[in-house]
Amino acid sequence: MSDTLVESSAESAFLDLHKKLVEQGSPALSELQQVALKRFEVLGFPHSKHEMYTYLNTKELVESAFSLSSGSEKVSEEFVASHIYPGCENQCLVFVDGALNHNLSRLKGISANLTPLSEAVTTDQYLKKYLSETAENENDVFASLSATFCGEGMVFKVGDKEQISETVQVLFVSTGGNHVMYTPRLVWQLGKLSELKVITKFVGVEGGYFINGIQDWLLAEGAGVSFTQVQADSFDSWHFSKIRVQLKRNSRFHSSNASFGTKLTRHHYDVRLKEEGSELRLNGVSVLDGKEQVHNFIRIHHEAPQCISNQYFKNVINDHARSSFDGTVIVNEGAQLTNSDQLINNLMLSNDSHADNKPNLMIFADDVKCTHGATIGQIDEEQWFYLQTRGLSARVAKELLTSSFAKSIIETIEFPEVVKDLNGTLLKKLEVRNV
Repeated sequence: MSDTLVESSAESAFLDLHKKLVEQGSPALSELQQVALKRFEVLGFPHSKHEMYTYLNTKELVESAFSLSSGSEKVSEEFVASHIYPGCENQCLVFVDGALNHNLSRLKGISANLTPLSEAVTTDQYLKKYLSETAENENDVFASLSATFCGEGMVFKVGDKEQISETVQVLFVSTGGNHVMYTPRLVWQLGKLSELKVITKFVGVEGGYFINGIQDWLLAEGAGVSFTQVQADSFDSWHFSKIRVQLKRNSRFHSSNASFGTKLTRHHYDVRLKEEGSELRLNGVSVLDGKEQVHNFIRIHHEAPQCISNQYFKNVINDHARSSFDGTVIVNEGAQLTNSDQLINNLMLSNDSHADNKPNLMIFADDVKCTHGATIGQIDEEQWFYLQTRGLSARVAKELLTSSFAKSIIETIEFPEVVKDLNGTLLKKLEVRNV
């Protein structure tokens, strides 16, 4: 069967699923859904040579017969508590199967910052216009699919000069089973000179689900964000996310992403440094074994002068696991005095593991400082031998070298509680390797 026939059949299945969603009642965001649906029909699922999906195969995903969540699944408070970071117990948004669960959430001091997306678009014309234009111009078919099936979302708004001192955690819990698709949507709006610290974490009760979420970060002049995302879903699941960031004058967005991998994980970042003096830091780390996959697709747009962007990603890849990094920094005409660095390092622990890298610069200004690079390597034999001469076993020496490689990214995370968690979970995947 040709790819074209497969894609056509898969697209029809999702269109039929959308009809069922409409039949269930009037969606709260029907206008936005219809715009996204039209865009989904235009884009279509990616073929094998699609530029945005060069390094991953979505055939199994698009051919799967997904259903929509009934919203009746239960998650225990004990399960939720086990994934809440210390210090976030009173400021935690818990999404179960894509929808905010008020019973499990703890909103002390931040309830006034939250508004349902369906309500926000009726009172905030700027937000409504932004969402509509975003849907109309979407370039990622899976983001269009997410917006098509999103019947509700949440807006977290921080006012001018408001500083939320305590860290806010967002926990996404997927109950899984029977190929269910979840489409959470979060919009973060930060006013002038505001400050916010956020941790998001994705976990699953059991596998078999497809979580396909979108987050939009809209930062006004002088706003600052520290953001860390932990992807710890069940292996037998699909995880797709798109994060859009818009930075105004002198705003900053510092982000880290830690990934455990699933059968197919894809992170898509679209960042626009729109006004002078804005700053982006985007770091990522993944530790993969078995047949786990993590793919990063990143586009950074420098649209104004004197802006800074730094990207640093590391992947540790073992067994038959796969990773890819497709990242482009675009320096637009007039974006003079841009400073941008991009570096990707991959540590391969198996002859069957696979890593693809495509760092790229597109520069249309003449007074800039931009660098990029990528490396793929194995354990340094001399360092390994040296550690063994100091009394370490071959296994322990190898664990030390591999964990040190990943720790250099983990330790840049601005939340000590997340660093501690990842040192005990993500890095634990590097223990007891045969040598």
